[in-house]
Amino acid sequence: MSQSSATGAEALLGEEILPLAASTFVVTFTGVGLGREQARNRLDKEIHRRFGKPRRSDAHHAYQAVILQIVLIWEQARIAARAYGGGLILLPDGIRLLDATDAADELRALLRA
Repeated sequence: MSQSSATGAEALLGEEILPLAASTFVVTFTGVGLGREQARNRLDKEIHRRFGKPRRSDAHHAYQAVILQIVLIWEQARIAARAYGGGLILLPDGIRLLDATDAADELRALLRA
């Protein structure tokens, strides 16, 4: 087991999920047009950039669980949705989040709406 993999998974699991969901949304969808599909692996790559790439099975499954949780938060806030082909589609309220000065606060507001 690689020390960086364990540390990366531990750091990812210790991260506050709403700010992480907001900041990764901005990275994933900046420059994407409304209603356009974005590959989900862009989110995966951003998580790997921040926390390292998992090297063992348990760490990989932990990463995938957090990534799925992020996508579910996006869907619950109605800012993005999963497409039939596995990609992600930017929804109208997602534009509002992209334009926000504080993405995490805006995501919280959208979740309360």
